[in-house]
Amino acid sequence: MKVLRSFAAATQQNFKQCAITIGNFDGVHMGHQQVLAELKGHAVSGQHLGAQACPAVVVTFEPHPRAFLFPAEAPRRLSHLHERLEALKQAGVDAVLLLHFNQQLASMSATDFMQTLHQSLSFKHIHVGYDFAFGKDRQGQADMMRKLGDQQGFTVSEAAAFTMLDGIVSSSRIRSAIEAADFTLTEKLLGRAYAISGRVGHGEKRGREMGFPTANLNVKNLTHPPVGIYAAWAEWDGKRVKAAAYLGYRPTFHGRTLLLETHLLNHQENVYGKRLKVSFVQRIREDRAFINAELLAQQIQSDCQAAHHILDNDGSPLQK
Repeated sequence: MKVLRSFAAATQQNFKQCAITIGNFDGVHMGHQQVLAELKGHAVSGQHLGAQACPAVVVTFEPHPRAFLFPAEAPRRLSHLHERLEALKQAGVDAVLLLHFNQQLASMSATDFMQTLHQSLSFKHIHVGYDFAFGKDRQGQADMMRKLGDQQGFTVSEAAAFTMLDGIVSSSRIRSAIEAADFTLTEKLLGRAYAISGRVGHGEKRGREMGFPTANLNVKNLTHPPVGIYAAWAEWDGKRVKAAAYLGYRPTFHGRTLLLETHLLNHQENVYGKRLKVSFVQRIREDRAFINAELLAQQIQSDCQAAHHILDNDGSPLQK
């Protein structure tokens, strides 16, 4: 999958006759995956090109437009950018046009944006989600694009809302499930186990001092479950091991920054700098302060035993 980071880069690739979709695709959940599957259907069938097939291209943005326009109101993300791109790749997309969302892009009218996009990609078909709208004042909707398509030679289709488990699959619904630590529902709506991933960074090494070294991941701006201790699976370099994950502020040490610290059970390998994925399975307990580090260490030992027991009985087909 090619990742293009500007209109100019898209023009140089010469993706003529392609089929495209536009959206944020935060989490690349089951609803998104339906749109992408339909997009590939349009590309492969070439129904808008006679018998000729064409590439399937996703147009998306970073940062999220709402994070740029309304930073105080923007929802927490379901995934980091690298996770979004990986999920799009796994969905079989041929290319992603990743546009940096800035003031210039925010100021463009929907018509100007579509004309610029068409000049760059020369697409013949655009397939969008059921609630799609974009551009300044959200003027860019399917009817507007059809009128423009009649002039410039492309067709437009809309996906139906994707429903499962008595509701529409949406990013907001998944955020609510994560915030309730309902990982079973989250997994079904995402189509994969809920996880947070990133490069392992250095912390203050308090866990190591107590005999429980941890791998620290950045969770800034991410949707996350309630603070506490979790049984989890940790994966890196093709390895997968049991883990106990701590999400919290370290009240015993008067911390103020939210951290995700993962202790690899029965595993001593140094994972600093590696890409680690932590898949949440079940909450063990809430976060709380302890009188001293010794009592905290005793509790961590008990938490690790609980994580072992939970993971020994974890039979989720999407996690194994």
